[in-house]
Amino acid sequence: MKSNVQFQYDINEDKKNILRVVNHPSDFGGDVKRQYGRLPLELVNNLKTERDPFVQDRIVSDFLKQNLIKKGELINQKIERFQKDWDKINDEYFKRLEKMLDIQIPTDVIYKAYLTSAGSCPFDASARTFMVRMDDEMVDTVAAHEIMHIELWRNYGIYCRDTLKLSPKEFGVFQESATVLLNEEMGDILSRPDHGYKEHQEMRLKLAEEWKRTKNFRGLLKYYKGLVSSK
Repeated sequence: MKSNVQFQYDINEDKKNILRVVNHPSDFGGDVKRQYGRLPLELVNNLKTERDPFVQDRIVSDFLKQNLIKKGELINQKIERFQKDWDKINDEYFKRLEKMLDIQIPTDVIYKAYLTSAGSCPFDASARTFMVRMDDEMVDTVAAHEIMHIELWRNYGIYCRDTLKLSPKEFGVFQESATVLLNEEMGDILSRPDHGYKEHQEMRLKLAEEWKRTKNFRGLLKYYKGLVSSK
């Protein structure tokens, strides 16, 4: 029995993510509007104009409650579809991920994948939770990407900070760049390639070439450390 992923919708988790992308957008990805996804422009503008967090909270809550009334059945259908598609590759994905990262994940681990109305999909490594866009038709590659982030952070975060002396920014760039390995090791089971961010494409190419040569993840981290140290 391998670890598993449970797709679900939680209005409070969705609300937190919407407030996050409006008030504290990610540095990665350049175009902030992409992080809004298909959120109504009126909602985004209202939130930007209103700085009182309690009023912001009410604005998003009202929007999501109305959204649930209109789209509740569609959301349930998406959850069912995402779960069915993921279950087809679940065991093979975790077997390959463990081999790729040279780690062992306890077999009783359950990752929670929350659907979000926003366009940005954060993860929480300590809680092993992440988000997927409810407007997407397929989310297996997003799930694979976020779970890789989670396990990289849990298994190599302290090593990167204390031994390799990577800064938080350097570690973040490695995390986003290293997901190129999904294309190398899981391209046959995922519905689409992992594209990554525009600003990381050069690093992704370098890591992919080094990976093909060594297939050693700790060695790949040391290789990356050498690249950033020589700048």
